[in-house]
Amino acid sequence: MESIYDYGSADLSGIGVRFDVVYDTAGTMPVTLGIGLLRKGGVFLDIDPTPAKFLRALFNRRLKPIICTARAEILDGLAQAAGSKKLRLPIAESVHLTEAIPLLTALERGRKLPGKAVVAID
Repeated sequence: MESIYDYGSADLSGIGVRFDVVYDTAGTMPVTLGIGLLRKGGVFLDIDPTPAKFLRALFNRRLKPIICTARAEILDGLAQAAGSKKLRLPIAESVHLTEAIPLLTALERGRKLPGKAVVAID
């Protein structure tokens, strides 16, 4: 059985569970807490992108400030897909930012990938 944690009312800093993804849909979780809840290689998705967070994300690849609208139907669909283990995002290729243009050009010309392309900004 999986546990559900409400960080608004529970002290998560002491739990032993670590996650692949922490998605702060309210935009109120402190970055240090979100990152502290991650497994190695995990990411903290923060929908409250401030200039300071974008700058911090340049130095900490685990922080991913995102710009989005967390609508209920999107979050419900995401939760259902994750709960049924149908949420998979296979990464086919990862390139550095300096190689992004050649990759995008190849994709626009019809190159197919068996998954997602990721551009690293480090």
